[in-house]
Parts: sequence; structure tokens; C-alpha cells
Amino acid sequence: MKDLNKARVIYSAIGALLVIFLLLLSYTRIFDVFEHNTLDLRYKLRPLQKVDKNIVIIEISDDSIEKLGEWPFPRNYHALLIKALNSAGAKAIIFDVFFSEKREGDEDFSKALKEADNVYTPYVFDLDFANPDKRIFHAKGYMAKLIEGLKGKAKGSGFINVVPDPDGKIRRVPAFVEYNSSIYPHLTVLVSLNYLGYSFQDINPVPGKELVVEEDFVIPLLSDSTILVNYPGQWGKSFRHYSFIDVIQSYLAEITGQEPEIDLSQFKDAVCFIGFTATASPDAHPSPLEPIYPGVGVHASIFNSMASKSFLHRMNKWWNMAILLFVCSITGFITFRVKKRFSFASIVIIMAAYLAMAFVFFWPFGIWVDLFYPLTIIPVIYIICMFKKYVDETQKRELLEKELDIAKDIQQSFLPSDVSKVGNLDIHAEMVTAHQVGGDLYDVVKFDDNRIGVMIGDVSGKGVPAALYMARVVSDFKIFSKSNSASGTLKNINEELIEGNSSGLFVTVAFMEIDTSINKLTFSIGGHLPVLVVGPEGNVELLDVEEGLPLGMMESNFLEKTYEYKPGSIIVLYTDGVTEAMNVNNEMFGMDRLVELVKSLKGCSAKEVTALVQKEVAKYAGKAPQHDDITVVAIRT
Repeated sequence: MKDLNKARVIYSAIGALLVIFLLLLSYTRIFDVFEHNTLDLRYKLRPLQKVDKNIVIIEISDDSIEKLGEWPFPRNYHALLIKALNSAGAKAIIFDVFFSEKREGDEDFSKALKEADNVYTPYVFDLDFANPDKRIFHAKGYMAKLIEGLKGKAKGSGFINVVPDPDGKIRRVPAFVEYNSSIYPHLTVLVSLNYLGYSFQDINPVPGKELVVEEDFVIPLLSDSTILVNYPGQWGKSFRHYSFIDVIQSYLAEITGQEPEIDLSQFKDAVCFIGFTATASPDAHPSPLEPIYPGVGVHASIFNSMASKSFLHRMNKWWNMAILLFVCSITGFITFRVKKRFSFASIVIIMAAYLAMAFVFFWPFGIWVDLFYPLTIIPVIYIICMFKKYVDETQKRELLEKELDIAKDIQQSFLPSDVSKVGNLDIHAEMVTAHQVGGDLYDVVKFDDNRIGVMIGDVSGKGVPAALYMARVVSDFKIFSKSNSASGTLKNINEELIEGNSSGLFVTVAFMEIDTSINKLTFSIGGHLPVLVVGPEGNVELLDVEEGLPLGMMESNFLEKTYEYKPGSIIVLYTDGVTEAMNVNNEMFGMDRLVELVKSLKGCSAKEVTALVQKEVAKYAGKAPQHDDITVVAIRT
């Protein structure tokens, strides 16, 4: 008991350490490089999301560069674009274009910015990734700063930094950056807040958690204060797209009274994002949806998310750990409780259900639940639990083997230990069980100097139940055999077995009394196979009776016969494990083959007879498994 309790303590300690280790792996999120791939799959499988009809993307694409010349353009073209959009009634104009160096047309552009009062300009921070404060991004300075002539002219300015994940894909952007102890907003965050009637100064940023605009308007943030980009769909399928040069030419056409290529009234109340999308654009990055996705589309996606208040948010580490613990518990419970043939299918169902749950959470609720790590852990827990079950079953099997070895020794004690010489008879018995213990039995009793009794039996069934029943039969035989005739012995044993028999087992028995003074044997058979007698000349006779059911089934009469044998004869008793032994082709050894075999053994000793019968049966069976006990008793007169 102490060893058992010690083992339980050890297993419990190992299990607790394993759980802590698995939870720590979840908390540290060291598998995020793989988790991001599962997030991308969720992006791709969900349908196209609703897009604000007022969002417009104006592309500085190959056609614009071809018509206007080498990039960057003179900035009076940007001024002209502002006038074109404002004349059409645009609500906001956002440039995803750097203005960090002086260019031709800066004065016109500066004037257009000031007059429009709805234009937003960008700059780029030099982010300090080595800063120990991981709840918020810090800047060391500017990487692309707005030129002096444009500062303060636009309605607002903000940074446009994005943060690629290790695989280069853009899934998040900083909501704000700290620089010189001040907080600066991302350009699109600023635009979105202004569009909705708020200013950045009015919000309450909680680093690593959220941006609180109002009680019912909270923008969820990741642990590093970044916003997950809620891409509504692929680049060409999400937003309205127009060419930079087409907008300008349509505006000029209207002024000169010509037919414009674009109806500029489409830009009424529009929020226009202007960005570079030409071939080999440095502002294109891989996204969860496509290998190349322009940066201006990232900003448009963020704006669409904020305008519709449809955010993506990742479930925090503690909730993910709780879900992981629950999934591990369910996996372990099912593995231990469900039958082996169903356990693997159950685990597959759990994985499929968790996968479906993760997709349902993502769409339509926008919740990112960790998927890769739990789906990896489920089969790991399954394997660990199956290994534990295997160890437990092995230990139980080893214990059972030891108990069966003891049971085999006990069973052997019921059988005669030495039957080699009884009077002038040469007797030998050999039993090979199919399992550690079996249901075959035999016994030899001495009545006087001239008379002995020999019994052989075969209990229905195998294993421990048959062995226990066999012990009972042997005990009853020892009681009734010395005071009754052969048939009377079987009758009394049968009555004893019938009384209180709830096991459903029965036994076939052949019993004979041999009187060596007159060379006569008296036999009775209860459902057993005929006894073989091999005469000195090699002729074989089968001794059987017409009536006699197996013992333990119902009341029955048992006939008794006598037979005079010649000295030098061999009497062979056997169980059906001999005649019903099968080879790999499922063919039985059979009675005919046994008769031919014992006929050839007329000059052998009793020991040689049993050994040769067992050998021939084993040779015939070959690699086929032994399915029944095999017992042979030979008597040489």
C-alpha cells in the first residue's frame, strides 16, 4: 500500500509539473510564429467583411507615373488633387506619402493644405525596439520628418509606422508611440477619431490593454499597444479604387468644360487615402490575405474597423491558459474513460470542435483564440495519457502474470505428480495449456495392488474460470472414485456439479478402472472422445459408449463397458485439443490422423507416446496459435 501511495504521489507531482510547464509555454507565447499562420487561415476563410462606402483609395500607380513622369511628383500635383477632391465634397484626405524633403511645388501644396482643412499628413518614427518597456513603442527620433514648410498646415499629422511580424507580414500597427515623454497617435487612429467626432487628447490610453474613447467605445490593444488590422478582404475586392492621374484629369476636364473620365461626385463625403501602389513599391508588404498588400490598404482597413467599431482582439493570456487547461482536462478525461477503440476518434472530434470554435469566435465575433498550441497539445496529452494507461495496464498484466503463475502451481498440485509406475503398468501424462492455467485435467488413483483408476477430462471454456472448475472436478473425483463403479463415479460427480452450478460450465470425462490381474478394463464416458487402444500387433480400437452427457449440465445415466486388452497394448486418453488443433489454413488435426499416428507407436513407452503425440500436433499446427489445452495420457500394459 505504501508503494502504491508513493507511486500516486510521484505521478501527481509529475502531472502537476507537466501542467505548469504547458501553461508556461502558453503564457510566453513562444509558438506565435505558428499561431500567426492559423490566424491567417481564419482571415482567408471568413467571407468579405462590410466596408464603409465612404472609404476611397487613390492609387499612385504605374499609369500615373507614366503620364506625370518620374516619381516623386512635383507637389503642385498633390495640391491639385486636394482641390479636386474638395471640390467634389470629400470629407477627409489622408496622404500615405512622405514629405520629408523639399520639392518643387511645396508652396502650392502648403497653401492647399491650409485652405482645405481636411488633409492629414504623415511622418515616420525611428522606433526603439530595445526599450525595456514592452507595453508601448518608444521612438528614438524621426526617420522621415515632415518638412518645416508643411508643419502645422494640415488638419492633423501622425506617424504611419507598421510593425512586421517575424514572417514579414503586417498584422498590427502601433496605436500610439511615446517620444520625448509625449504620446503621438498613429495617423489613421487620429483620422478615425476626428471622423467620429473625437480628438486624440480626449481619449484615455491604457498601455498594453485598450484605448478608451467613451464608456461604450473602447479600442482593444495587444500587449504591446498595437492594433490588430481587421482586413475586410483582398486588396482588389474591398475598397473603391481610383487612379491619382484620373482624378486630376477629370477635375481639369470639368474646369475646361470637357467630359471627365471620372464622375467626381462619387467623392462626396469620401474619406480618401492616397498611397503609392506602383510596381516594386517599397510600401508594399505581405499580409495575411496576400503576398503583396499596399501600405495604404492597411490604413484604410484600420479606418474601416474604427468607423464601424468592428475590432479584432486577441483573448488575453490568462483566458487562453484557462481554455488550454480545460481542453487538456477534457482530453485526459476522455482518453482515460473511453474505450481504446473510441478514444482516438474522440480526440479527433475534440480537435475538430475546438477548430470550429476558434473560427466561430473569429467570425463573426472578431475574437482571436489561440489555435496552434492547443491543437498541438491535444494529441500530446492523448499520447501521454495513452502511455500512462499502457504503463498501468502493463503493471496490472505483470501482476496478473505473477498471480497466474501461482495459480498454475496450485492447479498442478491438484494433478498427480508422478504416475510413471503403477503396478506393472507404465503410465505417463503430458499437458500443454493454451494459457497459464487451463481446463484440462487428469488423475490416477490406486485401488489395490492390481487395480487402478485413470481419468481424463476437459472443462468447457478456458483460463481461470475453467481452471477453478477443473479443481472442483478433481476434488470430487478423488472423493467418489474409490467407492463407486466407473459409471457410478461419473453419476455422483455429475450430481455434485449440477447442484449450485451457476457458472454455466461443464466437463467431459473419460474414466476407466484397469485390473492388471485379469487384463481387463472397465470404462465409462461422459461426453468425452473415445479411448484409443493400440494392440501389440499395431491394430487400433476405439472404446466408446452410446450414452453419457458431459458432466454438470443435467441429470444423466452413464453406461459402463468392459474390455480385455492384450499385454503390451497401449491405451491412449486425450482431450479435443489434440484432434481440433488447427494449422495456418484452419484445418484440424483430426481423429484419422491421430489413429494413424498412435498405430505407428506400438513399441514405444508411455512417455515416448505422449511426447510424440505432442510433437506431431505442434508440428502440424506450425505458426498457428494454440487455441485449446492439449492433454495426452498414455498407459503401456
